[in-house]
Amino acid sequence: MKRILFILLFPVFTALSFAQSTNDHSGYVDLNYMARLSDNSLINIPYRIFNINVDHQNGDLSIKSTLALEHQLRSDTYFLTNSSPQDFHWDLRELYMQWFTSFGEIRVGKQIHTWGSTDENSPIDVVNPLDYYYLFSTGAERKLGTFSIASDIYWKNLKLGFVFSPLHNTHRTPSGDNNFPIKLPITPQEYQIFPLHDQPFEGGFYTVSSRNFGEISYYYFSGYDRLFNFTGVSTYSHIDNSSFVQVELVYGFRKTQALGMGAILLNDLFTIRADMGLFDTRDQNSSISRELAGVAFGFNNYIFVDSLSFPMEEKARYYQSTFQIEVELPADINFIGQIFIYDTLYYSSNDFPVDQEINIPNLEIDPDNFTPADFFTPGIGAPMAVLSKKLAFFSLKRDFLDSQLNINLTAMLDLDKTDYKGTVPGALYSFQTEYNLLEDLKAILGITKIIGADGHPDGDQYRFNQMEDFSHMRLELKYFF
Repeated sequence: MKRILFILLFPVFTALSFAQSTNDHSGYVDLNYMARLSDNSLINIPYRIFNINVDHQNGDLSIKSTLALEHQLRSDTYFLTNSSPQDFHWDLRELYMQWFTSFGEIRVGKQIHTWGSTDENSPIDVVNPLDYYYLFSTGAERKLGTFSIASDIYWKNLKLGFVFSPLHNTHRTPSGDNNFPIKLPITPQEYQIFPLHDQPFEGGFYTVSSRNFGEISYYYFSGYDRLFNFTGVSTYSHIDNSSFVQVELVYGFRKTQALGMGAILLNDLFTIRADMGLFDTRDQNSSISRELAGVAFGFNNYIFVDSLSFPMEEKARYYQSTFQIEVELPADINFIGQIFIYDTLYYSSNDFPVDQEINIPNLEIDPDNFTPADFFTPGIGAPMAVLSKKLAFFSLKRDFLDSQLNINLTAMLDLDKTDYKGTVPGALYSFQTEYNLLEDLKAILGITKIIGADGHPDGDQYRFNQMEDFSHMRLELKYFF
């Protein structure tokens, strides 16, 4: 292995010895205040108060890095349990080497990748996990870097790329944070997560063909899900009395393969972008027994009962698609519209054994009404799939005063289950204005209003009902350097 690394890296260090190096840096400082519209109370969620990009170029080799300082205000009772004044932590978002060759480029390290043709919400932009605290941000801001190796190869009008990571990468979810509106229905403990059977390798490849009218691209990705899934029920009986049982839900990560296609159509009047992904996901856990699992659950005097433990072995196939159009309207107004659609094509799992007399005192579900499909959540795909199966996005932007002032109006409309009431059930509306106080200093004012739906079939579990209290006003003072 060491010999192979030496052979691969020797040309790089040889080139460095004869090259001239340059260094560049850029970044921002962002002072942010966010308050609820309902009662003007502070919304205290993490945000990046400082971000810096440092690039080092030496001949054909460059080193790129992004370092962020994430800040969150301390609570009123913080110093009752902790004497440290620290209210921030460093986040090394990217650090990788990039080597330019005669055929393309090779990148190695912690990096953020971009797949797909649409600007946002692409179902095939799946290489990086998401940071749900930044779900309503754009671009790379909502992604987490992954340690990986990637390469882009260029030949005539074709581009071939691949990426590989030896690690399983998961989303950052705001579990137990009442300030953030989107929560997972279940938050398991670490000991309830069933370990992966195989090596957690993930990777994929893509091709992009550039044409006179635009681009056509194809994608393939294979990896374990970014979100956990319900993988089965483990049962433990007491060593001395088998009539005493303990039952726990067990969670794991499905293996998912994705096939995708993207397209860009360019002309003088508008630009059309589209992405579509087909996903096949399978739970790999055909057995959920593991050595000394009862001890991990805290059942020191209990043993695992295989005959009363049930792996769900769920399988599913689903698709997601995003269609986007960009048009420049009269009065120099830029319009972007998107339609996102997601649906499950196929689902199967083992039946939950409701016909057997098993006491389940610590499960907060009714076995008589338990449907495994209700627990199914896509673990890979577009980030907005957590909100609805059908969404429409609209954005109107215009610059004023020689681009010193920018105004942006956006809307997100839920188009799913509109038949129960005949109207759009939920919506998010946002107004944002940016004013350049100085060349590198911006003042930003934003207002976001989220509207739910009384009487929605999902009740309190309807995402837009959960998000209503997140309606807010925000102020930012952002300095770029």
